[in-house]
Amino acid sequence: MRQKKNKGYKKSHKIYALTVIVLGLAIILMALFLLFYVQKIEVKGNEYTDSQEIVDLVEEDPLAINSLYLLYKYRFTDYDMPGSLNSISVSLRAPWSVQVTVDEKSILGYVTSGEQNVYFDKEGTVVKESSEVLEGVPCIEGLDVSGAELYQSLENGDEAVFQSILEVTQQVREFELSPDRIVCSNGDIQLWFGEICVLLGDNITSDKMAQISPILANLEGRKGTLHLEHFSEEGNAVTFDIDELPAAEATQETPEAEQPEVASGE
Repeated sequence: MRQKKNKGYKKSHKIYALTVIVLGLAIILMALFLLFYVQKIEVKGNEYTDSQEIVDLVEEDPLAINSLYLLYKYRFTDYDMPGSLNSISVSLRAPWSVQVTVDEKSILGYVTSGEQNVYFDKEGTVVKESSEVLEGVPCIEGLDVSGAELYQSLENGDEAVFQSILEVTQQVREFELSPDRIVCSNGDIQLWFGEICVLLGDNITSDKMAQISPILANLEGRKGTLHLEHFSEEGNAVTFDIDELPAAEATQETPEAEQPEVASGE
């Protein structure tokens, strides 16, 4: 009889212990659910990608209501993101507050199409369409962007052209130049400074770019074309074709019909 009682006691004890464990786990899970229930999402690191677009993308996942899940998802799994981004990372400012940090693709330039500006990266992918003009982004002329779609490659994308544009925009920043326009014409690159056009050809080098600033300083008030397309470090002559000069300057210095040589800026 005593043995049966002991068996019954042990059995009820196990059931009680199991119930306690189950209830404890349920309480812990409930606490985790309530504590890490996402109430706020902040976006950081974006300059041109719309914050709400990123928030909407994160919230598309039904499990995104839990901040711990978001930590796991954006660290250990593949995830979708807008074509304007390289990556997304997630951190917690509080158990219920999520900070989404994004790494955007660098914009190479933009082309005006009607009332819209089409912004693209170095691979020719459209990363933004807007009537807004972003500060510090050069306007590129001579590219056909008809039919351009957001996050899609430009249909007439030429890798060589985009590479030349990338090189010239980088060099423009390095030499602190401020062209009004950058024009692509049959694969060649032109920089426009007021009424002076600088022809660079399809080979952009730092030697060419180094000549521009000192030469322009000597061409103030003139209108014409500065030829640098064949310039090299060996010391090729730089020529300037005068299209038009003020009458007083033209008679005193150089007749309009001539094509004076301009000394290299080195």
